[in-house]
Amino acid sequence: MHNLIIVTLTLLCCVAVASARADFEDGIAAFQQGSYDTAFEEWRPLAEEGHIGAQIGLGLMYATGKGVLEDDVEAEKWYRLAAEQGNALAQYNLGVIYRNGRGVARDPVEGAKWYRLAAEQGVAAAQFNLGNMLYEEGEWVAENYVEAIRWYVEAAEQGLVVAQAALGSINAGGVGVPKNYVTAYLWWSLATAQGHKIAAKNLDILMSQMTMDEIAEGARLVNNWGGGNRNKNLRLGGAFTKDPVPACSVRICYRFLPFT
Repeated sequence: MHNLIIVTLTLLCCVAVASARADFEDGIAAFQQGSYDTAFEEWRPLAEEGHIGAQIGLGLMYATGKGVLEDDVEAEKWYRLAAEQGNALAQYNLGVIYRNGRGVARDPVEGAKWYRLAAEQGVAAAQFNLGNMLYEEGEWVAENYVEAIRWYVEAAEQGLVVAQAALGSINAGGVGVPKNYVTAYLWWSLATAQGHKIAAKNLDILMSQMTMDEIAEGARLVNNWGGGNRNKNLRLGGAFTKDPVPACSVRICYRFLPFT
């Protein structure tokens, strides 16, 4: 977890001026070593001056209680300052905060707004969480299966394993639209290759219901996956279902990214 935190902080510091960058990097080093008090001392002045990386760093510290008392209100404050400057990871974390009501009144509509901003900048977890809200949570966000599947695919194409597993369920279920076992085979195979155990079990069940020709076509799609060989027709997603095949759920646990 710490390594992912430091990688992201390092990338953010590249936009800083030299003196601020030096202080920020000192904070990174301190954080990595577990010297959270020092990291806080380095980042707080920078954050107050508008440094995005430092603002996110403080948000992280308050959200996780590293070096400070855990304080979701303060975490929201610092994430918002970075998010309003356009930082996608901070936007994602505001989505988490409002979706779950951490330090603020629970507001899934506000959460979806921030997820969308992050999703449009390519944050895979935001793409998937937004897809979940559009797919499953009509009470708060109007259900839109077409848009939901688009975000699932965006996340899955970035390699997010839970998105790949979910698309397998969606395509295999076929409630309301035709089933697409070949496309389900592709997504579950990709998820299985990343170690997703439920996808692997579902793939075994699916294959017992497929013809040899369907399996061969699914294997061809898997073999051709990547680079410029992705089948863009897969963006249509096959079947959109609220009833995935047994032992696999579309739903994700909403959580903070390792850094933000």
